[in-house]
Amino acid sequence: MKTRLITAVVAIAVFIVVIYVLPPQAAVAAFCVLCAVAAYELLGATGTLKGHPLLWVSCAFAATVPLFTCYGGEDELLLGVYVYACISFVWAVFDYKRLGFSHIAEGFLGAFVIPFLLSSVLRIMTGNALGRQLILMPFIAAWCSDSAAYLVGMCLGKHKLAPHVSPKKTIEGAIGGLAGGVAGMLIFGYVMGRSFGAQPDYLLLAVAGCIGAAAGQCGDLAMSLIKRNCGIKDYGKLFPGHGGVLDRFDSVLFTAPLFEIMLTFTGIL
Repeated sequence: MKTRLITAVVAIAVFIVVIYVLPPQAAVAAFCVLCAVAAYELLGATGTLKGHPLLWVSCAFAATVPLFTCYGGEDELLLGVYVYACISFVWAVFDYKRLGFSHIAEGFLGAFVIPFLLSSVLRIMTGNALGRQLILMPFIAAWCSDSAAYLVGMCLGKHKLAPHVSPKKTIEGAIGGLAGGVAGMLIFGYVMGRSFGAQPDYLLLAVAGCIGAAAGQCGDLAMSLIKRNCGIKDYGKLFPGHGGVLDRFDSVLFTAPLFEIMLTFTGIL
């Protein structure tokens, strides 16, 4: 518990410096690294491409996705997808004993899908003058939900939610997590109103918090499903006491894109 707490404090301090002190390029660079590490964890720790050179190719492409998000566009991203597809399929033709279609499909997941989902955070940050404040929304919804789900599940949990995927999660904890997401977003709205003179729509924030928390729980279960299928406990050790990037950002993977969509449809982004 002490290690988890220290890691959390350090991570929050680094987050504050990168997002609110350093120029935006620092955040882009940080997410390039995070996306590359996430690809390595998914394809290496699970054994999908472990020991194969395509693992490093996938990590390199994953690192470019945040750059496409901030400095490129759809054409550049499409070009990256095309080049990766050509490389992986041609490679499979001449290395068919080690590289099959399932490896290519999972490589694509690590090289583009997960980095694109993670990069939603950057798109929120750069899409509005208040982007550096709005960027907190997916993290608040996801992590308030995680904390509330843990506490409620520990105190009141009796009915298993998905025992074959995550044995410790309970239905009671999941409901508590939804409440935690709502509470977190209401507090966020109040602080934004007091600090920036905004007029928050608390009903909309409550709905967003509930939906965001549900998305976060889905992301958590999705990453847990992969771990269970591959027989691993954690994806990595980048965050002592918490695991790897995919262990720590699993809920944000699904929550950040959802908030990007909601903010876009409401005209905020």
